[in-house]
Amino acid sequence: ITGAVRTACDALDPDRLAALAAPLVSANRVWVLTGETSMAGGRVLESGLSMVRPNVQLVREHSTGRDLSGAAPGDAAAVFDFARYRRGPITAARTLADLGVTIVAITDGPLSPLAALTDHWCQLEIPAVGPFDSSLPAVAAAELLIARVASDLGRAARDRIDQLETIWRANGTWVKARAD
Repeated sequence: ITGAVRTACDALDPDRLAALAAPLVSANRVWVLTGETSMAGGRVLESGLSMVRPNVQLVREHSTGRDLSGAAPGDAAAVFDFARYRRGPITAARTLADLGVTIVAITDGPLSPLAALTDHWCQLEIPAVGPFDSSLPAVAAAELLIARVASDLGRAARDRIDQLETIWRANGTWVKARAD
């Protein structure tokens, strides 16, 4: 597993990371699509991006049509899926590409149906851990993308995080730890 995380970091060298992050920085809206086994990476990306920029939505398979009905050119979709590709995110990504939405794909190689949709893609090695595929490479890729998007957004990301902190404090979101 550590080798796969290291490979993910190598695959997302500074130039590749910048190219993948650019559409997520400039997009009007960011749609996050994922298969079931790649959900951890998609969920981390949605959570982190929504803290540093507005208009980020994780698309759930049961509501894809409704969720994506407002997609348009100027938007970007970050799609996570790996071998044994799920029909839902692949079909949704194709639909979005046809609508003029820029696709950013985190997948497992040039033969992935996602790689054919975009020049903005990254190849990750996804090892099996016991009976299942590891989520760690996808999570590592998501965290690297979030960090790059936040860096590229600069002051706007910092202002949004400050606003979130203010709202969280005003709503008592966090429980204070007891000092023993």
